Amino acid sequence: MKHRWLWALALQVIEMAAVCLLAALAEGAGELPRALMLWVATPVAGLVTACRAVQRGLNNYLAWIPPAPCLYLANRLIWGYAPPAGPALLTALTSLVGAAAGQVLTQRGESNRRHARKRRR
Repeated sequence: MKHRWLWALALQVIEMAAVCLLAALAEGAGELPRALMLWVATPVAGLVTACRAVQRGLNNYLAWIPPAPCLYLANRLIWGYAPPAGPALLTALTSLVGAAAGQVLTQRGESNRRHARKRRR
C-alpha cells in the first residue's frame, strides 16, 4: 500500500473522534461520567490509538498529535466551549507515551523477524 501512513492517520482520527464525542456527550450525564470520560477514557484512548497508528505505519512524531485536538474539537462542536486544560494535556502526554511505545513495539517486531530468519539459515 503506497500511502499506509495516511490510512493509519485517518483511522486514528476516526477512533479518537468517536471517543471524544462520547466524552463530550457525557457532560450531560453528570459529574462522575464526565470525569471518567475526560480523565480516564480519553487519555487511555489517546495512548492506544497512538500506539496502534505507529504500528500501522504512521510516524511516531506525528501519531501523538491528533488525540488532543480531537478532544478540543469534539467539545467545541457539541457544547461551544473548550474542555478543561488538564484532560487535554493528559491526553497529549499519554498519546506521546503511546507513540513511543508503538515505535518500540514496531522495532521489536522487526528485530524478532530478523532473528527468526537468521535461525532458519
